[in-house]
Amino acid sequence: MKSNKVKSNLSKAILAVIVGLGLPSIAEAASNKVSFKADIQPIFDEYCVSCHEPDGIGYEASGFDLSTYEGVMKGTRFGAMIVPGNPLSSNLMAVLEGRTDASIRMPHSDRREMTKLDRRILRKWIIGGATKADYEEKGAVGVIEDLCLDCHVPDGMGYEASGLDLRTYESLMKGTRHGSIIVPGDPFMSNMMVLIEGRAAGGLKMPHNDQEAPTAKDRNTLRRWINKGALNN
Repeated sequence: MKSNKVKSNLSKAILAVIVGLGLPSIAEAASNKVSFKADIQPIFDEYCVSCHEPDGIGYEASGFDLSTYEGVMKGTRFGAMIVPGNPLSSNLMAVLEGRTDASIRMPHSDRREMTKLDRRILRKWIIGGATKADYEEKGAVGVIEDLCLDCHVPDGMGYEASGLDLRTYESLMKGTRHGSIIVPGDPFMSNMMVLIEGRAAGGLKMPHNDQEAPTAKDRNTLRRWINKGALNN
């Protein structure tokens, strides 16, 4: 009995450490595959590539190119930044999570900090082996379903407040009772992206802060869809 109790307490302690580190469980890691092209590169594009590409100041300083998978895995001129299977030992995660001297934390303090969710996706990718494997994207419809449908359906809070029903393509393109939220071909002028990217006046942002934020991949998927004409496909 005593042995079983010790094992139980040890299991709980290990689980607490996993939760504390923000690492996904084995089941979660296995069930949520991460694609480099669809999930990881959009994160690097959003936060890193403006400096860490050939001729960028980050590249000139370190030799680290984050614009391609090959560049990511090659690392800096001082060594690799990714240890496949081990985010804790990966220098990339160390500088992103603030586990290094503040002077080399990334992105630099004058840049937008990477969200916790995007860091979590990077950790999951590294745990899965940091491969170049690609998996099917869920597309713009899948992003909207995941992020918005809880509120933007008849009787939902978002629908009651704005009249925006996101159940169908037709209702999405109709927009709110105040006007359309999609400008086909122009994600910058589309009010949906203005809200999702936090560009609205008065700090209005969607989804609300108490709900799951869209990942860099989600935002990139929506931008691409709008840029291509916001077609019903």
